[in-house]
Amino acid sequence: MNPSATDRNHALDGIRGLAILWVFAFHANALLVGVTADAPAGWGQSLAEKGLLGVQLFFVLSGFLLARPWMQATVAGTPYPSIGGFYARRARRIIPTYWLHLALLFGLVLPILRGSYAILGTDIGLTNLWLHILLLHFLHPGSSSSLGLNMALWSLSIEAQFYLLLPLLAPLFARNRVLIALPAALIIALLWKTYAPDLLMEWVYLNVSPARLFFFDPVSGRAGPFPPEMMRFFLERQLPGELIAFALGMAAANLYARLHSGETAAPPPRAIDLAALAFLVLATPTLIHLSFGEIVTGVGWRLLGMPLFLVGCTLLVLAAALRTPLIDRIFASPVLVPIGIVSYSLFLWHEPVLRLVATGRLFPNVCDGAPCRIALALGLALLVAAASYVLTERRRASRI
Repeated sequence: MNPSATDRNHALDGIRGLAILWVFAFHANALLVGVTADAPAGWGQSLAEKGLLGVQLFFVLSGFLLARPWMQATVAGTPYPSIGGFYARRARRIIPTYWLHLALLFGLVLPILRGSYAILGTDIGLTNLWLHILLLHFLHPGSSSSLGLNMALWSLSIEAQFYLLLPLLAPLFARNRVLIALPAALIIALLWKTYAPDLLMEWVYLNVSPARLFFFDPVSGRAGPFPPEMMRFFLERQLPGELIAFALGMAAANLYARLHSGETAAPPPRAIDLAALAFLVLATPTLIHLSFGEIVTGVGWRLLGMPLFLVGCTLLVLAAALRTPLIDRIFASPVLVPIGIVSYSLFLWHEPVLRLVATGRLFPNVCDGAPCRIALALGLALLVAAASYVLTERRRASRI
């Protein structure tokens, strides 16, 4: 699991590891711990319930890594990467692991959690099956919660949409065009999050068949009519609402390419290092003291908190890419790097494993307390992710 190639950036792998562990903590807290009114959450649980923000860190990282070839070509004065080649590489990277996951999710996990395959013969089941195969599941409300089997898959659909648009978007963020493109992306994201839910909600309820408009509860997995508050959440988090995270990553790729070419004077590495460290130090207590409701629906978080958080994530990714000393020492660790390497498979598998542990379908009598069950679920998820990585990912990355 340890990369031997000298060109692999261990710190970026470590950031992937941090992001997926934070996402895991979010789902583990929801499925295995829960919240009780007479027992206020401690700092660890409070930080875990903000783990949905780990997805935004992944989005920033995707924007940075995938736009970098376009930025390097711009600086070098060479042609942009082949669009067909880019799509082919993305498909080879994402699809085999994802389709294997879907086959086991619908073929094995579904009957274990639901008792049968019956739901696949219904309108909502067929909608989920075909849209998931095409990675379009988060464009339809009925498939957005993935039959309550693996709700984390929503962000992979957003990633796939970004991949399709990247060859068009990346040139807009090259050179000084970024000074126009980045503010435009911020405005689009804020306008979408603020106004799109109210403008589109009635249309969705009127035009989507009730037989395909079910929502699966995030904790119990039970289906019911799609509640308006969750419809707002679904509409707000479509690609235009998430665009600022990808845009900041692309802007960082532009700066990274210009710094490496000498086109732009490099700031002192120690300044970038300390700024990224300051973000980690300041963001942690701030997130602990923010309520979960404020992060999900708060206007202040949407207009100010989230943009600032994403800027901090971008600074962290840039510092890791530049291998600044402190950030490199923190993230290029023997714990985070291997987890980062299998992060894609772990992202796919961690929630189904958590659900199987939470329902007692896996080792029902081994653990009683939440800490033991979380440790069991994490260990099993890492084993499944490692197997998935070896079977579907490593053979396409022989240098690892």
